[in-house]
Amino acid sequence: MTDEFSSVWSYRLKWLYLLLLVATLMVPVFYNLYISFNKFGFGAYNYEFTLQWYSVVFQDQLLLSAFGWTMLLALCTVMTAVPLGLVAAKFFKTTRFKVWFVALLLLPLFVPADIVAASLLVFFKNLSFSLSWLADMTGLSWLGGWFDLGFMTALIGLIIYTIPYIFIVILITMGRYHPQQTEAARSCGATAWQAFRDVEFPQIRAGIFSAAAFTIILTFNEYTRTSMLKGGFDTFTSVLISQMLNTGMSEQSYAMGGIVSLVAILTIGGIIAFTMLRVQSLERTQRLKVNADMSG
Repeated sequence: MTDEFSSVWSYRLKWLYLLLLVATLMVPVFYNLYISFNKFGFGAYNYEFTLQWYSVVFQDQLLLSAFGWTMLLALCTVMTAVPLGLVAAKFFKTTRFKVWFVALLLLPLFVPADIVAASLLVFFKNLSFSLSWLADMTGLSWLGGWFDLGFMTALIGLIIYTIPYIFIVILITMGRYHPQQTEAARSCGATAWQAFRDVEFPQIRAGIFSAAAFTIILTFNEYTRTSMLKGGFDTFTSVLISQMLNTGMSEQSYAMGGIVSLVAILTIGGIIAFTMLRVQSLERTQRLKVNADMSG
């Protein structure tokens, strides 16, 4: 949208810059797709288009297992971290110490990933040892093993990693929501849950869903914390990095990366397209309503 004071060419150049920036960021993804359709794999002199690797990928048990563990971690992180981030954003709106609260919540973002991962590793190792000792001393065997390296420790690391991002995304969406609407709903007899479900959530759900999608992306991209805290199972990222550092990525890995990339692109692109069409439809309806009122 332009106005009478802006240059048409300036507007077009901004869009050109944005498109070039997105295209630059997407080059590695498209290159991965390009390789995944090559019969001879990465670095081959000859290129022959094939779908062979996309059919073979579902026979690679290592990749499928790693993808399944990563997807499970992503879903558990979403179900745990997104509600916590929402509660943190709601508390921020009511607290008087907003600067201190934001500084405290965003502090993990300023600590390097390897330092956080090493610190959590040492913490869980000592905590597991202490609980095992306590279990032996008291005879309460159920105390032992809670914080041995495994799925739960990896999940805790991901929750600590993703909550600041979730908080920021949801807080941005909540900026347009007025707390007086909740007060009005409560004064009409609604409970706190009903006020949130019927009044607040419809206005901030875009931020919540965006935070959930962003959390899944962060989980698939995360390597340092997960690799140190996951214990004896493999994740999608750890398998790919292990292959690159040792034998090189297999053709199946490129195909799996292509599948994940295509699903993400189509999903996000579909959401953006639906949102744009929905906005245009609402604007058109609003204009027709205004014209009808003016003509009446």
